[in-house]
Amino acid sequence: MRLELYRADLRRGDRTVTGFVVAPGEQRASEVVIETERAMNREHDEFTLERVDETLPDDLRDGLEGLLETAPVGLASYCKGIGWITHAVPVPQLHLYRIEEVHGDDYFVIAPSGDVAAEVYCECIGMADGRPVMFRIHDGVVGLKKEAMRGLPALVAFGPVGVVEFDNVKGWVLVR
Repeated sequence: MRLELYRADLRRGDRTVTGFVVAPGEQRASEVVIETERAMNREHDEFTLERVDETLPDDLRDGLEGLLETAPVGLASYCKGIGWITHAVPVPQLHLYRIEEVHGDDYFVIAPSGDVAAEVYCECIGMADGRPVMFRIHDGVVGLKKEAMRGLPALVAFGPVGVVEFDNVKGWVLVR
């Protein structure tokens, strides 16, 4: 089933918040907005929905077809360089992933899911020359020494998403 992309404008007091929802129709998109607001313990005065998947400009269409064909119903965001991604839950827990290149190096990525970690890796590290790179995605915490845990809980709690390295003095630092 092909989904649709909706722009949701929520009025909260004297300001408007804008988000995007992937849903099979306007009724379900409305339910997603209400469910998300309740889950986040937020209140809004009113909201409007507008279907935008057919009217987006070309520079905002990266990943749109895949999103509408395969994404779960929920919130979505556009990230330049990556394209459209979904938020399966309102506030995804971030995780540390280890990207192991089959014939190369290991990299660590902070991301909400393995597929987002793969996107971040491909955009920031892999396939720079256009050649495909074979890699595996692992739980990045497995095998870490105790000293490498320093700073990790705060990083996965607050982010940001990106490629990280462990520095013996600073702990985990964002490098890309």
